[in-house]
Amino acid sequence: MATTPTTGTNARTSAASFGRRSFGLWSPGILLGLLRVVWQRLWSHLALMLAIAAGFTVAIALVVSIPVYAEAVGYRILRDELSRDESGARRPPFAFMYRYLGSQTGVIGVDDYAALDAYMAGQVDERLGMPITQRVRYVSSDKLPMLPANGVGDPLIWLNVAFASDFENHIDVVDGALPQVSEQGPMEILVAEELASRLGVQVGEEYLLLGPRVIQPRGAQPGEGLLTARQQAEMSIPIRIAGVWRARDPSEEYWFYQPETLNETVFVPEQSFVERVAERNPTPVYVALWYLIADGSGIRSADVPETSARISRTVTEVGALLSGARLDISPARALGRHQEQVQRLTLILTVFSIPVLGLIAYFIILVAGLVVQRQSNEISVLRSRGASRAQVLGVYLLEWLLLGALALALGVLLGQLAAFLMTWTRSFLDLEVREQLPIEMTPAAWQRAWQMLALLLVASLLPAFAAARYTIVSFKAERARATRKPFWQRAYLDLLLLVPVVYGYMQLSQRGTIAFLGFGVSAGDPFGNPLLLLAPSLFIFALALVSTRIFPLLMSLLAWLTNRLPGVSTVTALRYLARTPAAYSGPVLLLVLTLSLATFTASMARTLDNHLYDQVYYEHGGDMRVYDLGWSTQPSGAMAGIGQPGTAPREAPDRLEEARFLFLPVTDYLLVPGITAATRVSTSQVDVNAGGRTFPGRFVGVDRVDILDVVRWREDYAGESFGALMNRLADDPASVLISGELRRQTGLRVGDRFTIRMSDLDVRREVPVVVAGYVNLFPTIYPGDGPFMIGNLDYAFEQQGGQYPYDVWMRLAPDADHQQIKVGLADLGLRTFERGFAPELIVAERERPERQGFYGLLSVGFIASAFLTVLGFLFYSVLSFQRRFVELGMLRAIGLSTRQLGTLLAWEQALIIGSGMLAGTLIGVGASRLFIPFLQVRRGEHSQIPPFLVEIAWGQIGIIYATFGAMLVVAVVVMVFLLRRMKLFQAVKLGEAI
Repeated sequence: MATTPTTGTNARTSAASFGRRSFGLWSPGILLGLLRVVWQRLWSHLALMLAIAAGFTVAIALVVSIPVYAEAVGYRILRDELSRDESGARRPPFAFMYRYLGSQTGVIGVDDYAALDAYMAGQVDERLGMPITQRVRYVSSDKLPMLPANGVGDPLIWLNVAFASDFENHIDVVDGALPQVSEQGPMEILVAEELASRLGVQVGEEYLLLGPRVIQPRGAQPGEGLLTARQQAEMSIPIRIAGVWRARDPSEEYWFYQPETLNETVFVPEQSFVERVAERNPTPVYVALWYLIADGSGIRSADVPETSARISRTVTEVGALLSGARLDISPARALGRHQEQVQRLTLILTVFSIPVLGLIAYFIILVAGLVVQRQSNEISVLRSRGASRAQVLGVYLLEWLLLGALALALGVLLGQLAAFLMTWTRSFLDLEVREQLPIEMTPAAWQRAWQMLALLLVASLLPAFAAARYTIVSFKAERARATRKPFWQRAYLDLLLLVPVVYGYMQLSQRGTIAFLGFGVSAGDPFGNPLLLLAPSLFIFALALVSTRIFPLLMSLLAWLTNRLPGVSTVTALRYLARTPAAYSGPVLLLVLTLSLATFTASMARTLDNHLYDQVYYEHGGDMRVYDLGWSTQPSGAMAGIGQPGTAPREAPDRLEEARFLFLPVTDYLLVPGITAATRVSTSQVDVNAGGRTFPGRFVGVDRVDILDVVRWREDYAGESFGALMNRLADDPASVLISGELRRQTGLRVGDRFTIRMSDLDVRREVPVVVAGYVNLFPTIYPGDGPFMIGNLDYAFEQQGGQYPYDVWMRLAPDADHQQIKVGLADLGLRTFERGFAPELIVAERERPERQGFYGLLSVGFIASAFLTVLGFLFYSVLSFQRRFVELGMLRAIGLSTRQLGTLLAWEQALIIGSGMLAGTLIGVGASRLFIPFLQVRRGEHSQIPPFLVEIAWGQIGIIYATFGAMLVVAVVVMVFLLRRMKLFQAVKLGEAI
């Protein structure tokens, strides 16, 4: 790095040359000269210009990533939603089903749907605007009675006769062959395997299909069209079973209906349907269906209005071609919801990105200010030689436009990469490889890129706008004056910003949310209400400004305290920092903002992630929870209601004659691959008799040894460790741990005895218990539902005369498969039903687009802001050295050694970086302690249980400290290198000239 004064020779020559030009009309020659000057100016400050371009690029990439991510994740949700119909059956994402139902509008003939059939075969692709990858046509008759071949007796079954296009390529004929067309003799049919097994029919057997009981064509009145037995007989068709079929793959996209719903439908060739069925019945069509699968992979939220209009137009045209035909399955509604969701997600994430964008904008203004500061003498010369303010700004505008063009190209690419990484985000700075979603630029993304570029150009022109007001005379006069404080300090904006912070904190304390302009309706969801982050963001910004105001006062105090210490470097560094706050206030503010935002966001992410685990595992006890029903030894009627709330228990007999339930040992659960630990837990409604009164409560029976390996325990659930609590239950089988509410109601102490009335086996039992300890919370038990106690499950079984159904909580291996575990439990013969699977609930919450996008945005924003902060500080260090070139030369001339000067500069950098990191950490921790408690995600009825614990992410803060510590080392090494290259005579001669 050169050690010459601030303004390069080439730049000064260019400025003088440019100043001598006429600033009248901008002819082509002048424009070419202007471009040459702009290029020379860019080249003379190449490093700073590249820093500004980096800021432009990062800002554009950040705003581009938001709509691109929203579109990608919105498409994933749309695809998943469209892949299931209302019954939960899976379908291709862009499936259309146009259907005519005779039950609503009457039966029709085969010629009546011919026009619609032609439309579906040739025009619907163009109308929908999507290529059709598969078409299925299905036509079916009404239910027809099937009789023995002689036509005597009651119907064996009522069947539909149908044909479907390409049906034979998606089935397996398990017996016989495909039906053939025959003009004479019985009509060959294909029956489902399930129907053949149910009726016991065989290939080659012949039967008789009668005509329908009622033929009600379109427009007929209810009750019309009832046929006589003779008319039915005239429409009868002899049939022969040619083959038996089953679906080759029931999950194929081909299946318009689930194959099992077609068990009572017999299939014939289309020609047989037309020539045999329609010949005897002129209106045989009861159902006409066209099932289309379109390729909608290119549909994006911006295309939704046009696509919806196209779908609506096909509905109108289909209704015109066949009255009563309608569209029963389509993506139209889901597309509308998709568009709204993408727009909402984009807006939410944009608001979330404002603090990071503000930090990036400040970096750009800071670096642009450094550029303008180095060129301020040039600007004053240009103004003195006749250049107008607009012309000076025009030169800078051309420079920034060239940088902006480069940044736009790079920012669009980086924005798509950032969006791609956001789709892999699991938590803050935590990625997990997942399916690749379509990442591409959308019109909204391009629009935001151009808008951000325009805003950045305006922001970068602000320093030039302020400097362009000076001529050479006014510039020298202003330079001779004492540096004034920045406007925000003179206007006390830092203190005024604390007013909305206090108001926001009061709103959060009283209402739990901040509502404004439609936001805030979801008080308990920080991922859906970005205004919840408004107060902490303002808090951080305001205190960062306050810390920048206090910093020179702190340096003055330290300089006074160290005035009598030996050595020159430390005192000189402190005095410089105390006397010239304007020289470093920008980098300090940038550093404080970066550290405080990083501390707050990392702590918020850690707290929310841990609380998600705490909530889910508190609700379910372990990774998986099932209810073990056991095997009843009593008649079903005798055991009805046992263990069910609201049933009146009987008085207890002297003894139970036999066990009413039989259970496999809980250790058998460990035989299932993937289950590493299992424990029994039973919650019973009891009557507590203590303190001279009786009131309802709950008894939670546990296996005190096995449960230690399953439960996710938190220290604030009780005053002792979980192991110590379970050891208390070992002292006496009758020992119980009582809840705080039960303790307050009764005044019970450790060692006190009382009784509870239990009736889990439908008989009342008085069970004595003794208090062994206290708990505040216990998984699956919510204090708001009443007092509770924890005791030994085997003791409850013994006192009531036998076992009864209970929950089994399990801990699973990290790679355990949910479905395989369910199959394994069934294979063991266990009679269970599932009550919860914690890993799936956690994954579902993590994959919420708002949560994933929020963490992804925070991760990308932190990386970007940290990179720019490090870059900005390194530039500040080098430029600070160049700006103080004469001063350092004079210090060297009066006797300070290179080592002393290096120590001085090192102290300056260490004090700036250290103070900024300390202030940023304190502000971030303070914001975390104050505002994170209001960000609790509300899940279910008991949203406040377990309590919200704020956790500071010290590990990630340590990584940040290491990063900026490395930055300090690099800055010191660079400045020592520059010191060693400094020529003393150059500095002294330049000082004489100044």
